[in-house]
Amino acid sequence: MSKPSVIEFLQNCLEYADASIQRKEKRGDNPEIISEWRAYRNYTQYALEEVEKGDLDHWFTRSFSKADLEVDIDELDHSTRSKWLASTASPRPLALVSTRDGERENVAPMTSMSVVSNTPPLIVMSLSQNREAKKRDTYLNLVKSGECELQFLCPTKEAAKDVDLASTPTDESEWNLLDCEGPIHPLAVVVMKCRLVEDYPLPEGAVARLVVLRVESMIVPSSIPPREGLSLLCQHGVDRLTPSPQDWGHVATHYRS
Repeated sequence: MSKPSVIEFLQNCLEYADASIQRKEKRGDNPEIISEWRAYRNYTQYALEEVEKGDLDHWFTRSFSKADLEVDIDELDHSTRSKWLASTASPRPLALVSTRDGERENVAPMTSMSVVSNTPPLIVMSLSQNREAKKRDTYLNLVKSGECELQFLCPTKEAAKDVDLASTPTDESEWNLLDCEGPIHPLAVVVMKCRLVEDYPLPEGAVARLVVLRVESMIVPSSIPPREGLSLLCQHGVDRLTPSPQDWGHVATHYRS
């Protein structure tokens, strides 16, 4: 947990303690209980002051691993190889990709994507298939209609749970699994409206397809782009959805495979 997060947590604890003490005094509660709350409040205030002035900065210093062992990646099984790749190229951007097949709206979370050009604005995305060699609805819809939306969500647990649910295999629209209606998710921070430009097979027997998307327009929270980037939900490691590697995490349990 980061130092700013700890400071914010302790400040919230102080506000909660002050409000609790005030309520208990107003109700005429047991003085001993009120005294215990005052002691808790004073201890929390002292801890906050120590954190703010830097006395405990060593608590927030993390140790790091060192590259020490070379492995032949072709000798690893699929699961181990996936974990190493996902843990290294991480965090990864996460977007709900919305497509449609006629009137049916579909949405699916994707993390294998990257901005590869600013002018023209191009994004590449890898779309795999399931164990039965069936291509994703996202890919089929994208090839058929030539358009999709990349929806980047706010970093909340509600958004993470919806991303997890949208991964559930279903023959219906994934929107039916969520407590909201499409085509734009209510927790979307930025939406990129994209057009399919190219569609390639990946080399060396890979089953996924690599699609190139051109961003045609964006729905954004402000006319001025943020200097320090946006706070968005991402994926860290294989299945952990999180705002950042050092923050809270939601482990996804629904798989498309």
